[in-house]
Amino acid sequence: MRPRKQCRRSLSMFDEPEDVMVKKEASFTSNAPLQSICDIEGTPSLQLPHFLPEDRADTLPRIDKSSLVELMDGRYNDHFDNIMIIDCRFQYEYEGGHINGAVNYNDKDNLAAELFASPKPRTALVLHCEYSAYRAPIMAKYIRHQDRAFNVDHYPHLTYPDMYILDGGYSSFFSDHRTLCFPQSYVKMSAKEHEFASERGLGKVKQRSKLSRAQTFAFGQSPQMEDSPTGRCRNGLGDRNRSSGSPFAASSVSGRVSGRRMLSY
Repeated sequence: MRPRKQCRRSLSMFDEPEDVMVKKEASFTSNAPLQSICDIEGTPSLQLPHFLPEDRADTLPRIDKSSLVELMDGRYNDHFDNIMIIDCRFQYEYEGGHINGAVNYNDKDNLAAELFASPKPRTALVLHCEYSAYRAPIMAKYIRHQDRAFNVDHYPHLTYPDMYILDGGYSSFFSDHRTLCFPQSYVKMSAKEHEFASERGLGKVKQRSKLSRAQTFAFGQSPQMEDSPTGRCRNGLGDRNRSSGSPFAASSVSGRVSGRRMLSY
């Protein structure tokens, strides 16, 4: 019989069986410039009593008129250094009657420029329009978007975390707190003497809100757009594009003029 080979025990990384059960703390170093998400403090809680409407698609907090009155009376002065009531109605509505101390901004770009040119922390923003159903939410969503872009390197920090919409708008506030308005009157957006101004203002509001999404125009329409580097020549710039070697400089069909594309953005 052949002699049996001696088996050698395989080496183990543990000297003793008990070492297998010993837990070692994991330690590592990282040169990542960003801190862990777990280390970032959450968004500060809102200071005013508020609610989120269930019938609205947005998540913008609403406050009732009694909370606004308490804010104006100074009940929350220990939480805020500044209070800004933003009236988003048209100018003729604002001049016909507004909440004491309110400022009129019906252009969201002008409001954003004012807020972020010299940011003021610990500021309570309260936006409203006639019923706070359309104009004020559009303005508030835009300001929140600009705030996040302004603090992109400090997420989730916001310059104006306490931003609210007055539930019911000026119409509801005026009905119960007329003495807190100046002048003590109420001009509706649909007033007949301001019909032209109302239509013009609503047209601007709808245009700003819709053009933020993709929109297709019918053939023959020519909205104000910048020329596309791959599109046909427009605005009388054909000669310049032909000299620059544009692939659309000349048509392969003689006598054919450069047509318009279906514009979309």
